[in-house]
Amino acid sequence: MHKTYRNEYQRLIGNIHRTDGYIFNHFSQKLAPFDLSVQQYVVLRLLSNDYPNSLSAGELKERMTELNSDVTRLTDRLVAKNLIIREVDPQNRRRVNLRLTEHSKQFIDTVAVEFSDFESIVSHLTDDEVHTLNTLLDKIRNR
Repeated sequence: MHKTYRNEYQRLIGNIHRTDGYIFNHFSQKLAPFDLSVQQYVVLRLLSNDYPNSLSAGELKERMTELNSDVTRLTDRLVAKNLIIREVDPQNRRRVNLRLTEHSKQFIDTVAVEFSDFESIVSHLTDDEVHTLNTLLDKIRNR
């Protein structure tokens, strides 16, 4: 056991945190040439899944994995980059819908090519190790 940890449970938390940072940095480097943050890419991918339809900000936030994401800030930046459009919902004028532009749909398809092998970051693990790790991570979140 590494001397900076009181026990293996503390070490586990540190390992999970470092691994999250490692994966986040890996994806950030892949997105840098496209001038996108990881969170922006996630928003664009989620909107891409519903394209040409739109999602409300609330629906988008529900689908995001990052619990504390600031959807307004993220979408403001994507609107400024002309990658998404905000539209007032004709059925409910208090609701704002978000959707990709036709150009951004093509852009996201191009960026997605960079992530076609994103599993490569864990490809050195065996099938059994992947299954065990998935089971344990699910168990941590769903206690």
